[in-house]
Amino acid sequence: MLNINRSTAILILCLLSAGSAMGQGSNKGIVGDWWLWPDYTLGGGAKNVKPHQLAHPRVSPSPIAKEAAPYSLFGANPTGSITAMLPVIADRANPDRAFTVELWLLEHVNQPVGAAVLMHHGAQPSGLSWILGYYDDRLVFSLDPDEQTPTSNTALYTIGERGWKGRWRHVVGTYDGRQLCLYLNGAKVLQQQAAPPEGTWGGDVAIAGYLEREPHMQVGDLVKNVRLATYALSEQEVADRFAGLKQLVEDGRLLPEAFHFNAGPYLNDVTATGASLVWETDRPATATVRYGEALPFAQNRQVEQYGTLNRDEAGNGYIRKIKLEGLKAGTPYFYEILAVAAAGDTLSSGVLTFRTAADDASSISFGVVGDTEGRPHINNRISKLLWDERPDFVVHTGDITDGGTETNKYEWNYEYFTGMGQLLERIPVYPVAGNGEGDLYWYRRYHTLPSPGGYYSFRQGNAEFFMLNSNKPEDFSPSGAQYQWLEARLKASTAQWKFVAHHHAVYSADDDDYGDTWSGKSTLGDTLIQQIVPLYEKYGVDMVFYGHLHTYLRTHPLTGTTIDPQGGVIYIQTGGSGGNLENFAPNRVWFSAKTYRGHHYLMVNISGGHLNLKLYDVDGVLKDDVDLHKSSMGEDKK
Repeated sequence: MLNINRSTAILILCLLSAGSAMGQGSNKGIVGDWWLWPDYTLGGGAKNVKPHQLAHPRVSPSPIAKEAAPYSLFGANPTGSITAMLPVIADRANPDRAFTVELWLLEHVNQPVGAAVLMHHGAQPSGLSWILGYYDDRLVFSLDPDEQTPTSNTALYTIGERGWKGRWRHVVGTYDGRQLCLYLNGAKVLQQQAAPPEGTWGGDVAIAGYLEREPHMQVGDLVKNVRLATYALSEQEVADRFAGLKQLVEDGRLLPEAFHFNAGPYLNDVTATGASLVWETDRPATATVRYGEALPFAQNRQVEQYGTLNRDEAGNGYIRKIKLEGLKAGTPYFYEILAVAAAGDTLSSGVLTFRTAADDASSISFGVVGDTEGRPHINNRISKLLWDERPDFVVHTGDITDGGTETNKYEWNYEYFTGMGQLLERIPVYPVAGNGEGDLYWYRRYHTLPSPGGYYSFRQGNAEFFMLNSNKPEDFSPSGAQYQWLEARLKASTAQWKFVAHHHAVYSADDDDYGDTWSGKSTLGDTLIQQIVPLYEKYGVDMVFYGHLHTYLRTHPLTGTTIDPQGGVIYIQTGGSGGNLENFAPNRVWFSAKTYRGHHYLMVNISGGHLNLKLYDVDGVLKDDVDLHKSSMGEDKK
């Protein structure tokens, strides 16, 4: 059962000979250093594997092999594994059987999940030599994993805190021939005597995932690094390892050595005549942007080397942005970014595609997502399904990250760009800021948007979009800056269809965000945000998209506190693209036309005066379908 298809993750393997690591002598060294990454790439001609997603060298399987036995972990069964990591390594093991095994975990979901690194007996693939496992805040490190009852050779520990930055856990097990030690985030948490068991050590190393409670999650979402050494690290060495891993995360780098993109490249504002590209490398580099209507590329743009530290004077790291101008409207383009580091290392984005906006299109198609937050495995599913639809662009209703403020850069690099990057490099996304990126620090640096205040507008075809920053609810009062800005923009708009997007909820049937509906009353939405509703009604806004609550809600067309099928505004709460799912009040609220609890995305198609909105879950199952019609004069017929 541990021999499940290896596609659960893609790895990079650094296989060092004994004695090459840390100067430990002929019997001390790093046997394996595996950096895991999920296989989140589009299929077919759009498949574009990045350097940090390279597959590891594999051992050729035997023609006939005994199936490895399944091993449960704290009652959970394995859902996938990566096996045949190394050839039989008994000859590489220390004679006194001392060794160290490490797990570097990013645990950002609210369901029990776990992982284990284990070694099978060389001669008995159904048995285990040792195991280091984590599941639902519990750890086990055992030299007798086949024993039905724990012995002195099994260490158990329950974690009582959320980890570094509330998400990260460095779990280390060491054995020096006499004692088992467990370390958590650089500190020793358990030490006990242990006698080496009888029998032969050495065999296949496997990494198993216990992810049943998180559908679509891959091993590489939870486990970022596994390392195996043929000696017992000292307390100082464990602390130093943790410090190095922390710095990697602080920098937003995905790998410790290889030249790679931390983010992108990806598209931002794409108009009829231009396209903005953004990317970030892990170190200073020059770059050449090649592009054109066909291959080979007809045009080049040069970007000079930048930065000497991890962040430049503006705090941008190695983020670079470029605007391709003078493009033809409604035209497909190819592009590629070639980066060269100071040491001469080269890096290619692969050949990517986009299409410019049409000059005056009456037909457009766009996706809507919200609250992508901390589930790249859900982002991945949605990205693939959206790509199959080939939308012109995507609107994001905020909480791009769960808390990707200045000190949490990793939530962009390790989560958002991990799951959504495959789509972002081909389809432009227009976001608003959620409370998850409320300081706008990385939000501004990772986007090319017209306004530093986080609100802006853009036009596509016969539709105009007004994107607001609801992290400043004071701006939503009649005297507020965004209220006055929006009124002027709506008044001047000539678009047939008008949409508003912001993060916080105007109306919501949520069970406990606006008062506990299980014991009392709710305001059924954010009363501060509701101050701006008169503008939506006065200037004929058709739909308002928002997230914040991790469910789907579509209201009836509303004017004031009444249902108005002819001229009302429809409010769409779409916060289900990756955050922890929430729930609804125990009774249907008066404005509710449709609710759905589950991860999801929207597709909106407009053709002249006809609009169709569809809601899909992450398996592509249709959950809502609504049509709107209006005349060319703008009179609603809903």
